[in-house]
Amino acid sequence: MEMVATQKNIKENTMKRVMRENKGAPQLTEEASVHISQRNQRADRLVEKWSKIQGLQGKKMVEKFDENPGKIRNLAIVLENQENLLQSMTETQISNAFSTNPENVMRIIRLGYPNSIRGDVFLDWAMETAHDSIYYLYPKYGKTKRGTTAGDYTIETAGYRGASEKEEESDVIGPGDASTTAFSGTIANPPLRPWSVSLWQASNSDWVQIATDDGSGNLTGTLLDSTAVNTINYTTGAMVINFTTAPIAALTFLVQYNFDSEESDQYADIQSIELVLKDYQFRAKPWPLTISWSKMLEILLGTVYKIDTEEQMIQGAAEELKKSLDFFALKLGYRTSLKNSAVTFDIDGATGESEIDRAQALTRAIDDAGDVMYDSILRGGVSKIYGGPKAVSYTKLLHGFSGTGKQPAIGGYKVGVIDDSIDLFKVPSAIVPTDELVCVYKNEQNAADVSIAFGILYQLYSSNAIEFKELYSERGVASYGDQQVLQSKYIVRIKLSNLT
Repeated sequence: MEMVATQKNIKENTMKRVMRENKGAPQLTEEASVHISQRNQRADRLVEKWSKIQGLQGKKMVEKFDENPGKIRNLAIVLENQENLLQSMTETQISNAFSTNPENVMRIIRLGYPNSIRGDVFLDWAMETAHDSIYYLYPKYGKTKRGTTAGDYTIETAGYRGASEKEEESDVIGPGDASTTAFSGTIANPPLRPWSVSLWQASNSDWVQIATDDGSGNLTGTLLDSTAVNTINYTTGAMVINFTTAPIAALTFLVQYNFDSEESDQYADIQSIELVLKDYQFRAKPWPLTISWSKMLEILLGTVYKIDTEEQMIQGAAEELKKSLDFFALKLGYRTSLKNSAVTFDIDGATGESEIDRAQALTRAIDDAGDVMYDSILRGGVSKIYGGPKAVSYTKLLHGFSGTGKQPAIGGYKVGVIDDSIDLFKVPSAIVPTDELVCVYKNEQNAADVSIAFGILYQLYSSNAIEFKELYSERGVASYGDQQVLQSKYIVRIKLSNLT
């Protein structure tokens, strides 16, 4: 009795260990979210702080928070970073570097950053330090078992039998030779569970079930010789099959069964999942730009129009930086999409079909783009679309299109929404060919589950102005940040053919 109890305890303890190794996902997921959760809490406090600062349209920050909390949190962190930078400088340094007061620098950022569309399509991550990290959790198979391969990420492969006892073997008996009726073989992974064994034969490109076990070690089926022995030994895996008619030449057979995962010898066959917490560490790099102006322009604007020339130059440079960063991000997205299969849509419909009616079929192409993602990595869909001028203008023909959230036509801009869920943006044909759309998936529930992530530390940094003897002034302006492609499969193109 003591020996039985000891074996039972070993079995239970081993099973508990196996289960403990495989149940870590919720706990590790929670740990992985701590970084983001704490960051959001700090950002929320900053949103509250900056919403109270006069001259920064704080009320609008609060109003926009529910609509786009991620962008407002990023804005608050960027403002805080910029303030810390300014506080580390003397009044003379600020005046020399920006040629305006700190309040105007903050105003330029407050008004310029929210106009960027980069964070709407991809992920904008406001960096709290020059080396900030974004974390994402990837579970992967620990063993090569039942249609899975060790090291493959579970969220990208369809291992439907991996976490089960269901085994499949195709070489236990057979193949047929048109003369043999009696076959025997041994299943590789006994002991087996009764009532789980089935025999299948190939039929064209499919499989047809021809026999099952009766729970007592007997195999029954209409093609088997009921007067002969047809058995399966659950302990050893030995199988004996007798057919009434000899299977045709080259006919193959498949055996399905459940191994007994409660047997200690079988614990090694239980699939395991390894949870990998990956992180990408953003390393801030400059995006530099030089601006210059003549002394005559400075005198003219200052005396006739009463405009602070350098402040206007900085604001103009900030807008140019914003446009440059947006275009770089969208071009990177387009180039990334070239790695994936594209979807084509012919705008020429059936004879007599109107342009408006034909345009409605574009929704199927959008669904197809989402299916390209889904078939590749088992998740995705289309949540954002940006494209060349003619392709986006054609997309506006959809009945589900509305101009909600339309922005001024400057740089890359939002033109509206499709079916109240897909944001639509237009960019120049130098960024995306005029007859193409780029479909992007962005998981709004998981910040790190995106195609491309961009880190931003300082939205606006300026060097001292230099006056040259030729009577013109020059200064350097830069934004500091980084970028990384996290999931290239989340970006799929739609090519519109015959678009004229």
